[in-house]
Amino acid sequence: MNKLKLITVMVIWGSIGVFARSIPLSALSLAFLRALIALPILFVVMKIKRPDRKPWNQFLPYIFSGVLLGFGWLTLFYGFQHTSISSAVIIYNMCPVYVMILAPMVLKERITRMQAAVICISFLGLFLIVGQNSSEGYGTMGMALSAVSGMLYAAIVLINRSIKVRVDNHTATFVQILAAMLILLPFVLMEGSLFNGTTLDARGVTYTVLLGVLHTGVAYTLFFSLCAHMKSVEIVPYSFLEPLFGILFSVLLLGEILTLPQIAGGILILGSNFVGERWKSKAASAAEAGTDLSAPSTADSDQ
Repeated sequence: MNKLKLITVMVIWGSIGVFARSIPLSALSLAFLRALIALPILFVVMKIKRPDRKPWNQFLPYIFSGVLLGFGWLTLFYGFQHTSISSAVIIYNMCPVYVMILAPMVLKERITRMQAAVICISFLGLFLIVGQNSSEGYGTMGMALSAVSGMLYAAIVLINRSIKVRVDNHTATFVQILAAMLILLPFVLMEGSLFNGTTLDARGVTYTVLLGVLHTGVAYTLFFSLCAHMKSVEIVPYSFLEPLFGILFSVLLLGEILTLPQIAGGILILGSNFVGERWKSKAASAAEAGTDLSAPSTADSDQ
C-alpha cells in the first residue's frame, strides 16, 4: 500500500508541468499562489502532529532553503512555459548531478568512479537535448531557467543534508513553503499581474487551486507520511517515476513530440542517475549489513 501511495505522489508531481502550461498566469503568480494556497493545509497538518517547540535558530536552514524553493518553483514554471515540458523536466532532473559535483566542496564528500561516470553521461544527454531544442526554435531562456531550477533544488538538498539538529518533516515543510511565499510576495506586488484585472475561467481557477491543494499540500503531506514508514533507499528509485510521468503527460495531453536526440538525452540523464542511485542504495544496504559490496571507492553513501 505504501508503494502505491508513493506512485500516486509521483503521478501528481509529474502532472505539474501540464497544469502550469494550462493556467494563463505568469510563472511568478503561479509559484506564489502554489505556496499561498498550500499553506493552510500544511499548517493544519503541522498542528495535528503537535510538534515540539524548537528554538527559532533551528529554523534558519529551513527558511533559507524555503527562499531557494520559491525561486526554484519560479524558474521551473518559467521553463514549463517557454520550452517543451519534456525538455524542462529532463533538464531540471540534472539536480542529482549538481549535488554530486558540489558535495565534495560543501560536505567534504568524494566523487566515486560511478558518480564521475554518471556526471559525464548526464552532461552528454544535456547537450543532446539543448542542441535539439535550439534547432527547433525554442528560446534558450526557458532551458536555462529549467537548469537553474535544478541547481537551486540541488542547493536545497545540500542544505538539508548539512542540518545537524532537525525538526519534524511537517513543520520543516510548512516553514519552507511559508518562506517561499513571503520571498515571492514583493515580486508579485511589483509585477502586478495577479491584481490588475487578470481573469481566470473556471478551468483556470480549478487548476490553480489543485496546484496548491493537491500538488503541494496533499502531495507533500502524503510523501512525508510515507517517509516515516519507508527507508530512503526504498523511496529513491520511485522518485524517477516523476519525470517519466511528466514526459508521458506532455505527450499524451499536450501532444508534444519527442525527437530521437531528446529521447536519447533523456535516457542518458535519467538512466544514468537511476543506475547511480540504485548502486548507492545497494552500497548503503551492504554497509549496514556489514558486508563489502565491491571496491571501497564505489560504496559511498550520503544517506
